[in-house]
Amino acid sequence: MRLLLFFLITLSFLLLNSSCGGGGDRSGSAATNQGPRVSNVKGVVVDTFEVANEVITPGTFEAFEQLNITPEVAGLIKKINFTEGSTVRRGQLLISMDDRELAGELKKLQLEISLAEDERKRAERLIEIQAISDEELQRSINREATLRAEKELLEVRKSKLNVYAPFNGQIGLQYISEGNYVSPGARIATLHQLHPLKLDFEIPETYIDQIGVGSEVSFTTVGKSVGKRAEIYAVEPGVNPQTRTMRVRAKVDNQNGDLLPGRFAQVILRVDVNPNAVMVPSEAVIPVIEGQMVFVSRNGKAESIQIKTGIRTDRTVEILEGLNPGDTVITTGLMSLAEGASLEVELVDFSHHNNL
Repeated sequence: MRLLLFFLITLSFLLLNSSCGGGGDRSGSAATNQGPRVSNVKGVVVDTFEVANEVITPGTFEAFEQLNITPEVAGLIKKINFTEGSTVRRGQLLISMDDRELAGELKKLQLEISLAEDERKRAERLIEIQAISDEELQRSINREATLRAEKELLEVRKSKLNVYAPFNGQIGLQYISEGNYVSPGARIATLHQLHPLKLDFEIPETYIDQIGVGSEVSFTTVGKSVGKRAEIYAVEPGVNPQTRTMRVRAKVDNQNGDLLPGRFAQVILRVDVNPNAVMVPSEAVIPVIEGQMVFVSRNGKAESIQIKTGIRTDRTVEILEGLNPGDTVITTGLMSLAEGASLEVELVDFSHHNNL
């Protein structure tokens, strides 16, 4: 009985080993028939683009021209020829002051000039017959010339009773009314030239050699995400020793009048410009212990490349070393890739990544 039981157990063990060995052979054969695994990934062809660092600095808008409307001489304001907030043209009469006193003096002086002119003509006739001396003729000539000079002086004084706009602009608030007696320099209102505007800001000393007269900058304002452009037309000839910055001034087109003096601006400077930078999407760069790397597709196989990076934007990275234009860089499936893996690459357009 014991011998029979041992025989049955041995036979069962042999049959089980035989069954397992047959299954292993079928599995190996199936794996051989499937062939090597191919990874389906996406990639981009490396190209060159212009790239630059962006430096952001605060700026302030100023009226391109601004002056106080004031009289040159003391007197009574007869007429104010503008309204608060109105737009005026160059040469437009703004202020008229009482000129009655000067008008009377000019009228009196004109009569004296007429008498002096008659005396001079009479003296010229008398000198022909030698009835008077040359000195008497010269005195009559000098008197007429003196009176005419006094008249010119009075006319200049009278012209100062009128104030004209020296440039196109917008009038601000009015501080003095008609009928008031004013002294020279009293501010009646302020005239602002709002088109164009000045944009004042400061640039770090590091970038003085890259930005100057003729350079173009962009800026945004509070509540406006769309940037506008301005051109630098003047530079302060010196560096502030406390801030190590240089003050510059740009001209801003303000034809629509949506910008006002005193408003804040965020000025964006493009420096360290490289017109032929090798760029790749940021998702293609893999951090490793030695630095950074990317996978490229060469002859249908994955190959890892050590790289050196430069400027970064929100979507792209500049490659200083390791890649060349025309290389195909893998952007998806990077965590499952291995060196030498077979690849099926779907190329995508790189332009939508290149938000420089």
